[in-house]
Amino acid sequence: MGLALKKTDLLLFELLRFALDTTGELKGLEKAPSEEDWKAVYKLAKRQSVLSIAFLGIKKLPENFRPERKMLLRWSLDAEGTAGMNALLNQEAARLTQIFDGAGRKNAVLKGPANARLYPDPLSRQCGDIDIWVEGGRDSVSKLLYEQNLLNADTDDHAYSQHHIHLPKNKDGVTVEVHFKPASGIPFRNGSLQKFLNEEIRKAEKVPEGFYSPSVKFALVMQMAHLQQHFLSRGLGLRQYMDYLMLLRHSTESDRSAALAVMKRLSMMRACGAVMWVLQEVLGLERDLMLCAPDAVRGRRLLKLALEGGNFGQYALEPKPRNVFVRWFKDRMNALSWLTFDPVNAIFKELKYWRATISLIPLRIKRRRIAL
Repeated sequence: MGLALKKTDLLLFELLRFALDTTGELKGLEKAPSEEDWKAVYKLAKRQSVLSIAFLGIKKLPENFRPERKMLLRWSLDAEGTAGMNALLNQEAARLTQIFDGAGRKNAVLKGPANARLYPDPLSRQCGDIDIWVEGGRDSVSKLLYEQNLLNADTDDHAYSQHHIHLPKNKDGVTVEVHFKPASGIPFRNGSLQKFLNEEIRKAEKVPEGFYSPSVKFALVMQMAHLQQHFLSRGLGLRQYMDYLMLLRHSTESDRSAALAVMKRLSMMRACGAVMWVLQEVLGLERDLMLCAPDAVRGRRLLKLALEGGNFGQYALEPKPRNVFVRWFKDRMNALSWLTFDPVNAIFKELKYWRATISLIPLRIKRRRIAL
């Protein structure tokens, strides 16, 4: 692979492949891992937010290959917690769907619970929040949320982003983002992306879990744009790549051809090739399901980033410098380092940063603060 992988990394990859494989064939594990190996794998799986999927793989192993009883019990409790939280997310997604249906608004759940239902065990995907799209645009959706008592008078501007609104966490600890745009923007061709997504999401169908799930064609394009945005900033862990694997395994040739045509128009092929390589090397993506030829050079960078930073880069080994100027300089150098990976997206992201920075200068002067 040309990338220094640890024994622990390879063991986790094998477990994930085994967990998501429907053939039941264990191909790469020739001898039982030691207890120290299992402790290291557990730690890595936790950093990657894939504990419950890895546990599915462990349950398929012969008994003499599994961890000791204490570790198995710990892993089992984690998996039960994940299953319980997934059930709560499905319940909340169904409740919100009922509310928005009652208001006559088209809606659909993005990522999260919609992805989870594609897994061999839908309750095993470690969940985050609920992203749900509602038609109508920012002002109309915001008004609807107030009318339905989903937002209150205390809601501040920080609840709003360029494409969604954060709802207060509910009593069960479920976090929800209500999208008035299906996804954030991409460089220079954002209008074309939003046009495709807005047309395709209206074809979402209601699933047994009680919410609307978008088409696989929609998800392939939208989630590739999402991946592209994140690995240019905080980074991504293995959970997001597993989601994309499940989308491809549930896609038809027609879905893949249509999604690929859109990605080519929207300058997403560098990201696409890199993701295909990661899926092939880590999770065993079948060649006939690939959207394009795998790009090993860019793919290695994504895999290195995932292993170093974990889920959304939150476990990065190198702490952020406390000095604001040092941190700013390192952030700019990191942004420049992506020029060789994808110059169009790297330049766009940096221009976006400088535009936002300049717009905040009057507020910084007023508050006498360097950072806001």
